[in-house]
Amino acid sequence: MLCVAGVLSFALAVEPDLVVARAQAAEALRSSRLDKGAPVLPQEVFVRAAKGEVVTGLVSVEGYGAKKAWGVGVFDVPIGRFWAAVNDDQSKVEVTQLDYAEILQGKQCDAPRRVFQFLPVPLMTDRWWIIDVRYNDALFAATQGRIREQTWATNGDWTVPTSTAKAWAEQGMHINSTVGSWVLVDLDGSHTLVEYYTWADAGGSIPAGIASSFAASGVDTTLTTLAALARKGTRCPIR
Repeated sequence: MLCVAGVLSFALAVEPDLVVARAQAAEALRSSRLDKGAPVLPQEVFVRAAKGEVVTGLVSVEGYGAKKAWGVGVFDVPIGRFWAAVNDDQSKVEVTQLDYAEILQGKQCDAPRRVFQFLPVPLMTDRWWIIDVRYNDALFAATQGRIREQTWATNGDWTVPTSTAKAWAEQGMHINSTVGSWVLVDLDGSHTLVEYYTWADAGGSIPAGIASSFAASGVDTTLTTLAALARKGTRCPIR
């Protein structure tokens, strides 16, 4: 099942033919991606994105209640600046709904790294998770940085090794799992095509359907917020 919804973005329109061509080039390299579960999206999604929408939707997964939430947008931000925003865990706490984030292994703005994140959930038990972040260095090298992939996933290890993160963890419960990716495609040196998806099982008393709908409703905000952070500047170097 594919559900598509659109909202106006702050992106500048780009020729649809260019966006579709770049999207097709990226799709041709799907076998090279680290994350094999990203939804395959129809051409109309990229045409709408080229016209200034952030297009979002849900994809059902057979055998699972939770759906994959995805979003696509074209932003007037160079790919290096958007990449810096995607990997700036510290600044995300300042501009997103996250209350806390801490790098447990690895380094800020680098990969691989393991990150603890804490999200307040109004009227329900707050949630936290630990994700392993990876970069697709081979894809970066093969395309001279014109196509980039960052992935994240939980691995079932909920050990919190620092006292500060433990204090936050005690205020909520960990989710069952989450996985997802960012794929960035350079369009013309000043605009970036952004594909994002997340698939999460929040666990606890939150029904999978409600959690999926909640996730989908926040995808457009996630993309536009990261674009704004990229324009403002981040703590990560531009690569």
